[in-house]
Amino acid sequence: MKFEGFSTASGEASPIAYLATTAETFPSDVLKLKSERTLLSDSYNSSVFYVYFAALIGAPVANDTDDYYVYRNMLFTLRDNLLKSPKCLIYIENGMRSPTPEEMNIFSQVPQNDRKTMFDAFLSLVKINGDPLREKAAVSALENITSKIPDEELYALCVRIITWLSRCTRSSHYINACSEIPLLLFYGKITKDEIIFLHFMSMTGIDVLYISENKQAEKLLKTYNLTEKMQVLSLPVSGEVPPFPDRLLKVKVATDAYRASKQLDEYLYGSDTFFRDFQFPKIQALTLKTTLDEIDVLWHEQAKYRSGFRVDGDRATVPNIFAKISGVKGGDVDDYFDSIRMKLSPMSIITRNTAAYKRDIDASQLRIYQNYIKGEHIETAKLKNSQLNKFQFLSENIQNTIFEKMQEAADSGFLKLGFAELLPQIIHVGINLDKNLLHLYQKYDFTKDIPKFIIIDAIEDTFSKVECIQLVLYNLLGFDIIIYTPTGYRNLETFVDDSAFESYIQGEYKYKISIPRFKIPNKIPEPKTGLFGRLFK
Repeated sequence: MKFEGFSTASGEASPIAYLATTAETFPSDVLKLKSERTLLSDSYNSSVFYVYFAALIGAPVANDTDDYYVYRNMLFTLRDNLLKSPKCLIYIENGMRSPTPEEMNIFSQVPQNDRKTMFDAFLSLVKINGDPLREKAAVSALENITSKIPDEELYALCVRIITWLSRCTRSSHYINACSEIPLLLFYGKITKDEIIFLHFMSMTGIDVLYISENKQAEKLLKTYNLTEKMQVLSLPVSGEVPPFPDRLLKVKVATDAYRASKQLDEYLYGSDTFFRDFQFPKIQALTLKTTLDEIDVLWHEQAKYRSGFRVDGDRATVPNIFAKISGVKGGDVDDYFDSIRMKLSPMSIITRNTAAYKRDIDASQLRIYQNYIKGEHIETAKLKNSQLNKFQFLSENIQNTIFEKMQEAADSGFLKLGFAELLPQIIHVGINLDKNLLHLYQKYDFTKDIPKFIIIDAIEDTFSKVECIQLVLYNLLGFDIIIYTPTGYRNLETFVDDSAFESYIQGEYKYKISIPRFKIPNKIPEPKTGLFGRLFK
């Protein structure tokens, strides 16, 4: 398949014909020599350059799978094969450097007061030594690519294009191999001017291939697809752009029996009925609106049986409980504490009075976290890779979840604090999670038993900022939370918005009550029924 070429501003026909490729075939397509490409055209013209111009954006799968390693190995093999081929490889990673003062010297005589005079001077500086056909095409390309560039941007853009062209074509390797179709491989982040340069280079008769795993580049490419000749090959998964692979990675090869097992696994666990243990690495919490009586019914119910549970890709949406219960039902303190005892399970943490953190953090202690804040966002990747990360003994999935939920806590609107104060506090709370809580979270299978965090608050002090942030973070991590408040006093309302939790009032308020010590049971307690159960509860 062939695309049409372009015409210069003066109306002359261009010697460029664009060949089509696909995400599957481009590694072999760009290796084709000039003689092989003539067979792909409808009509052969010896004065025409048949080139590929494509962008491969995204990755085929997530970066923690064997299939991803296969993709990375393909990239390594592509560059390795190009280095061994008769073609000249022009490889660019991490962008193009701005022109140096020495490189700027040749532009000192270019006038800037008149567009036509300035542009004619630039055209005279377009040089590709040893390759007169492409030099002629480059002159036409510069004329074409800059025809719609505003006057105030023209000088700087032409300086960059001519300088970058010189860098790419002045090597002896290029001069010796230019009889074949060279390939410019651009990898990683890209700017507007660099995209324009790629279009320019394709119009000189050079293969151009841009690769980035971050799909944010896709919008920029489409905005500045000036020649409308770039093929944007989009893959489904977006991620950070790692360095270009410098070696082959060991990949597990699936046997026929393994593939059959995976097909059966997909059949059994690909629905919303049956789930493997720890099938989903990501969680989205969904706080339930319930009646007070429903809490007793739902409390020990597994996540997959709760209304609102669903799965989407590798993420499970878990309906959880975040409630404050004020007062003592019937005024019976013994029944009150017995009902709390029935809420305990092996997946529980219970604390009296307040959460684990007792005081707010001094502002001077929070300054260190400013290095990990940009605008209204926590730089989670930077924080994760810093010495402040105390969770490196945990799995990647759990670490990623904790850092993701820090930002979600900031964005949720649940905390009544300004971002300037809120973000450092969230980082402090997030990286200082209690070890017992982390051990409990390691056991948390998002389809099964939900971990519980229970507070009995019978004192007059309201919760601190840190305590409130802690509760919101636990909620977003998927915990069921109840704050028992026999006094009916305010506590989490000081810094947690009412929309974050459900509030209930039962019976009468009790003050100066003695809170017993609770023991975490080895199994979920069963209600005691019958005469003996009621007598010896």
